[in-house]
Amino acid sequence: MAELPLRDRAGNLLLAVRRVAESDLTRLAAAVPVPASVVVAVHAGAVLMMFDRRRQQWELPGGTREAGESSHRAAARELAEETGICEVVLTFAAVAEFALTRPARQELLAVYRTDLGAAPALSLSEEGLGFRWWSPGERVGADMSPLDAEIAARVLADVV
Repeated sequence: MAELPLRDRAGNLLLAVRRVAESDLTRLAAAVPVPASVVVAVHAGAVLMMFDRRRQQWELPGGTREAGESSHRAAARELAEETGICEVVLTFAAVAEFALTRPARQELLAVYRTDLGAAPALSLSEEGLGFRWWSPGERVGADMSPLDAEIAARVLADVV
C-alpha cells in the first residue's frame, strides 16, 4: 500500500480510505459531499479497471449520483452502464476522502465491492475504451489512476 496522502497527475489528493457503516453516509454528507460511487469488482484476485475516454486513464467503474439516488443505487447503475455487469451483490466497503482540484473542494466517495465467481461478459459504453483485470501486485503505470489503484488495493486487501 502507498502512504497517504497520494497525489495524481492533476494534483488531486487521496487523503484517506476508511471503513464506516453505509448508514453513516447521510451523516457524513452533511459535512462533506458524497457525490459519487465506485465499484471494486474482483475476479480471481484481480480488479476490473476501465479505460476512461475523457480522462485517458484506467480507473474503477463508477460515477456521479443522479438526483435522489442513493450511493448504492448509483454504484449499481454506473457498473451496469459502464461494463454491462448487472444484478450482482454490492457490499459497501469504505469511504474515500479526497482534496480535489478544478475546482478546489473536499469530497467523499462511496466505495462498493463485488466478488465475481466467473469472468463476466463485458460491454463498452461511450465512456470507456477498454477493460483490464489489474492485480494490486502489478505496477501502477502512468496511464492508471494511482488514486483508484490505491482504493482498489486497500479494499481487496481489506485494509481500510
